[in-house]
Amino acid sequence: MTIRSARATAHSNIALVKYWGKRDGADPALNLPAVGSLSMTLDELRSVTELHADTADRFVLDDVMLTGKPATKVFAHLDLMWRRSGWPSARPPCRVVSTNHLPTAAGLASSASGFAALTVAAAGAFGLATKLGDANDPVRGVLSALARQGSGSAARSLWGGFVRLDAGSDDQGRDCIARPIQPRDHWPLKLLVVHTARGAKAIASTGGMESSRLTSPYYPAWVETSPADLDAAEQALAQRQLALLGEVMEHSCFKMHACMLATRPPLVYWNGTSLEVIRAVWLARERGLAGWVTSDAGPHVKVLCDAGQATELARVLAAVPGVHEVQAVAPGPDASLELL
Repeated sequence: MTIRSARATAHSNIALVKYWGKRDGADPALNLPAVGSLSMTLDELRSVTELHADTADRFVLDDVMLTGKPATKVFAHLDLMWRRSGWPSARPPCRVVSTNHLPTAAGLASSASGFAALTVAAAGAFGLATKLGDANDPVRGVLSALARQGSGSAARSLWGGFVRLDAGSDDQGRDCIARPIQPRDHWPLKLLVVHTARGAKAIASTGGMESSRLTSPYYPAWVETSPADLDAAEQALAQRQLALLGEVMEHSCFKMHACMLATRPPLVYWNGTSLEVIRAVWLARERGLAGWVTSDAGPHVKVLCDAGQATELARVLAAVPGVHEVQAVAPGPDASLELL
């Protein structure tokens, strides 16, 4: 079989209702989340991945040839995609060339966009898909489930706008399915991405999740209360109730970080600037400049706000000492595939 060259673009997403932890007792290869999540796909933050036939497996990320664990994970995912494509022979060698238009491994969901783009590119190169239709194309659902096995949040990056991923209960993950719930033009919102550090974070998410599951006394409550947050956020999103959506979002974020802090040893992803940005958002809200905070497993803070207030709120947050940059990002598009 001849591998076709393919290029895929997938955008990062930020969970407004958080995902943290893997399902207890599930097959690790399925990468099933313990809780569902609801996310906003981001317009500018994206990964572009090309896949080509080669004489040996090679993985190039941001113009650097990578080996070891990062490459092993990428090619294990290609093996999964090859098997799913139905070819009886061993997978031929591939060259994967990926560019992240966002910081890598810094808490900005580069793994979501990266594995979603890798999944889509492999589907095109291996003949599993020749094109991606609109948001209702069932092929996206199939690829979303496959992307989840590379990175849990990657399941949501197959779609633009706002996406919900349910944890499900089936032991094979058949009901752990992402689905679009609102298109990108549903509501003129902005997410301010407040960069409070440079470089990769010190603690990887996968290991942190497992530590929380095993040692945090707050972890059971985190899992138990998540479904109500998902339903409340989806309703607020549908009704364009920003204050209600923001309240649910902040509550989900701080529950997750409380679970992290109670882990042994504690997981502290924030730095001092992260906390000062959070305080600045709350103070601005008291003064009528309304934004709501969320933060993933990293030091950066994200602030959801109305597009009309984004410029002024970004100016306020950029003035916080230690802030490197503030990006105002709109809801982004669906993942795309191009056969080369």
